[in-house]
Amino acid sequence: MLTFHVLTDFSATATNALYYAAGLARHIGGQLRLWHVLPEAAGTYFHVPLAGTDAPAPVLALAQLAEQISQLVPCTWEVVATDPLRRLSAAMGAAAGHVLVVGNSNPAKSLASAATSTALYLVRQLAQPLLVVPITFRAGPVPRRIVMDTDRRAVWLPPTAQTIPDLLAQLTCSRYPLVLSHLPSDVDHLLTRIIPEVVGIHVHTSESSPEIKEIATQLRLMGLLRGVAHTVATSRYPSIEQGIRRTATRHHADLLSFVTRTRSFAGVPFPRNVTAGLLAHSTIPVLTIAEV
Repeated sequence: MLTFHVLTDFSATATNALYYAAGLARHIGGQLRLWHVLPEAAGTYFHVPLAGTDAPAPVLALAQLAEQISQLVPCTWEVVATDPLRRLSAAMGAAAGHVLVVGNSNPAKSLASAATSTALYLVRQLAQPLLVVPITFRAGPVPRRIVMDTDRRAVWLPPTAQTIPDLLAQLTCSRYPLVLSHLPSDVDHLLTRIIPEVVGIHVHTSESSPEIKEIATQLRLMGLLRGVAHTVATSRYPSIEQGIRRTATRHHADLLSFVTRTRSFAGVPFPRNVTAGLLAHSTIPVLTIAEV
C-alpha cells in the first residue's frame, strides 16, 4: 500500500497539500501519515507559523486533523520533537511505496529566497519521491494530464523511484470500459479515451530539434514511465524552465514530473538550476525524485 507522508504546520498551504494527497490516496487505495515538526526541532528548513494564544496544542491539533482525514482514507500521525530528517528517513526507509508531500506557499518567489525552502532541502536529503503542491492549485480531482520532462542526459535513480511509475499507472488507468455505439459523437469520445494522457517532453534552446526517437529512448531508459502509456513531444524555448512550464500548460497538464538534478551542471549549482526552479515556481503539483 502506498503511503503519502504529509508535512503539516496547519497552514492553508499545508492543508491544501494534505487534501490533495488524501484525494490521491483515496483514488489508489493508499494511506496517509501526518507529520508535524515542533518549533524546537524545526531549524532552518521546517517552517512553523506563529500560532495564536487560542490555538490548540500541536498534539491535539494533529490528532484532530488525522481523525478528520480518517473519514476519507486510513491516516496515522506523529509529532516530531527532535531531528525531523532522521525520523522521516527511518519511517520511510529505502523501499518503494512512499511519497513525501509538502506545500508551496509562494510559487512566484525568487530562487534567492528559496534557499531555505523545505522542498529544495528534502529532495536533496531523502531518497524518496517528493510531491510539491502549490497553494495556487486547489485540491480536487486526481490528475489526469501528466507531463514527464527529460533533459536527455543519463540518470541514475534509487530503487525507490519505482514508486513513481506505479503511482502514474494507477492514476491514468481507466476503470470504465470503452464503448462505441451508433452515435457519431462516440467516435470522437473513443479516440479521446485511447490517446495516452501522459506526455514525455523535452525542451531545448538550440535551433535544431532532437529526434523524437532519441527522446523516447531516454524516457524509456529513465524508467519513470515504465508500464505507462504515453506520447512524446519536443519544444524550443529560450528558457528551459519557462519552456517546461509553458509546455505543461499547452498540454493542459495537472501534474508535472521530472528527475531533480542535485549536482552542479555547466557551472550552475542546484539552488539555481532548472529543476530547482521548477520545484520553486511550478503552479501545478510536481512529482520528482533526486538522482543519486
